[in-house]
Amino acid sequence: MDDKVNHTEEEIRERYRKAIESSLQKAPVRTGERIYLTDLWAVTSIPEEIIIEILSSCEVKLPEEVRCIVDDRRKKKRVLYGEKESNEQSGNTKQPRIRKVQGEDS
Repeated sequence: MDDKVNHTEEEIRERYRKAIESSLQKAPVRTGERIYLTDLWAVTSIPEEIIIEILSSCEVKLPEEVRCIVDDRRKKKRVLYGEKESNEQSGNTKQPRIRKVQGEDS
């Protein structure tokens, strides 16, 4: 009996996407309605670079209370997925990510 199963790259990506979506429900929500990349890594044990790759290539549904996923590995944090905040102090304008998040109406 052959127990080896060859999964396509698409199947593997889909499994990672599902694992990340599940971890979004378990990860702590930080100030500013953010989830940190390192928190996703701690919950899933998926390497950070793979999480970044999945977030950049797949649609992931964010929980209602979460606005974005942030790469917190460096002093200057950057938004990996979700809404990006404007650096302008004078306005409250927000730039949505080019790829829309599922379930988002705007």
